[in-house]
Amino acid sequence: MGFISGNPPLTRPDATFAVPTEIKYGIGKVGNLTVELQLAPDLAERTRLAVFTDAGVAAAGLLDVVRQAFADSDYTIVAVMDDVPAESDTEYVKRAAARLNEAQVSLIVAVGGGSVMDTAKISAVIAAYGGEASEYEGGFMVPGPITPILAIPTTVGTGSEVTLAAVVKDNVQRRKLTIASPFLFPRMAILDPNMVATLPAKLVAWTGFDALTHAIEAYSCVEREPISAALALSAIELIADNLEAAVREPGPTEARAKMQYAATMAAMAFSNSPVGAVHAIAHSVGALFGVHHGLSNSIALPFVMEFNLPAVATYYAAVARAMGIADTGQSTEALATAAIAAVRELKQRCGVPMQYREVGVPTDADTAAAITDLTLEDICLSFNPVKGEREDILALVMRTL
Repeated sequence: MGFISGNPPLTRPDATFAVPTEIKYGIGKVGNLTVELQLAPDLAERTRLAVFTDAGVAAAGLLDVVRQAFADSDYTIVAVMDDVPAESDTEYVKRAAARLNEAQVSLIVAVGGGSVMDTAKISAVIAAYGGEASEYEGGFMVPGPITPILAIPTTVGTGSEVTLAAVVKDNVQRRKLTIASPFLFPRMAILDPNMVATLPAKLVAWTGFDALTHAIEAYSCVEREPISAALALSAIELIADNLEAAVREPGPTEARAKMQYAATMAAMAFSNSPVGAVHAIAHSVGALFGVHHGLSNSIALPFVMEFNLPAVATYYAAVARAMGIADTGQSTEALATAAIAAVRELKQRCGVPMQYREVGVPTDADTAAAITDLTLEDICLSFNPVKGEREDILALVMRTL
């Protein structure tokens, strides 16, 4: 018997696992960007760069770090999008796509969190193939390759640096569009603890819970497969051991470095074993009320785990062991329930809100219905281990409020 996993049966013995992104990690790696690009034959001659980032990253001086890395080199930054919104939208990606084409960009550098990296991906799709973001919604709708992306995450949660997915808000329809395609995998990812050293504590907590959600949902989804499962469990263990310290202590600390690795591992897992109802709810709340994605995931996570528990108690028992809960012979259900309690306790220690009302989301029936309607339309819900009718999802949403 596997001590942590409990050696569960295979659920997808014919599955495929793929993460083509080349990952480089270590303190100071961003300072060696030109060396890393020169070592990649397909990137060495792509010298016209566009940089995507946001105002917070720029204000923290991290955009300057990237600029300096390319100074006095053959690489030229010909376009900078340094105002990517926290909840990027379809209008922004269309404008950014036009700039990519105008500047004849041959390599995209995405420096930031999930919104920045997802914006870079979708902008590259529209630059290459035209149209609207909605035309590529769903799986495998991107017709071919895009401009290669070098992803440099500045949070400890999104994982978009190694995923085939991107999310953008449609302001007209007030919902989020999920686009998934193997062509969206970044070509290279750079994990440098210096890039998360100044990340504010609350964003460490929120993005860290984003990573935990990725890992738990990937581990328990209906398309769970063994390689993803191993990555997910390792990520859960790293997060349980390091998130609180990463929140408490700024700097390029070991805890923050381990959180970077955990986020990337969890993302590798969910790229192959997709996320479920937590993300479906979080996407909906984010689209309607602008709640930060990681924060929204953190609020929904324990409620969805309770909803799913009857179907995946064995998997949640493994989550409990990975989070350090001793298996003293108690029942599988007891261990699974302890995992949910451990998630809530970790949230409390990291100062994360417990319900949406604490972050300004209304609690009335109309709000619950609106969130439910969008949740039912979200592709992530199809991978959740428990489906439920509309009234079941509505009741779940109401508990989160």
